Amino acid sequence: MEVILWSVLLGFAVLVTALVVSLHYHRKYTPILRQMSERLSDKDFGKTDRTSEKAQKKTDEADSNSRKNSRKPTDERSGNPINNAQIETANAVKTDEDADEKLFRQLTDAIRNEQLYTVPKFGRTELVERFHLPSKRISTAFSMAGTSVPEFIRYCRLEHARQLMIEQPDMTLVEIATASGFVHASTFTVDFKNKYGVSPTKYREEKLKEK
Repeated sequence: MEVILWSVLLGFAVLVTALVVSLHYHRKYTPILRQMSERLSDKDFGKTDRTSEKAQKKTDEADSNSRKNSRKPTDERSGNPINNAQIETANAVKTDEDADEKLFRQLTDAIRNEQLYTVPKFGRTELVERFHLPSKRISTAFSMAGTSVPEFIRYCRLEHARQLMIEQPDMTLVEIATASGFVHASTFTVDFKNKYGVSPTKYREEKLKEK
């Protein structure tokens, strides 16, 4: 009987001890486990946030590159972006055209204002010597304006002769041709008719009648 009683008491003591140990363990380690769980959770969230940040950064860079490309000048005919070499070439061509236009004005102003065209043999060679420019440079300037040195000089001579026919009725056509820079009166007659559609004689008669 005593053995049974002692066995019951021993079992009860073991049970109480187990309960005490369990409660102590719960109070001591539960906060630690909770903190570890929270740290692991924060770590996972941190990874997720960094992954999200990297993805957002790539998206922002793609948008930025897209905006840069959209601002690139394009070829209106093909829609392709124009590279720097093409832009520089276009600017160089524009600069050359502006220089040719400026040179053309300078040369033609000198020919008109100084009446260089009245010199019978005046031409491109004389322009080269007078302005110290390459012959090709001068030809290019006139070509860009849609004419040539001989054509422009001939135009100036015909305009000069036309004015003399009206303002100087006493001058003969031969004298007018010579004063205008023509070497031969026959050349003057042919060029005048090609330009104005009538002969110098007919033109002069009509203008004198109008007066």
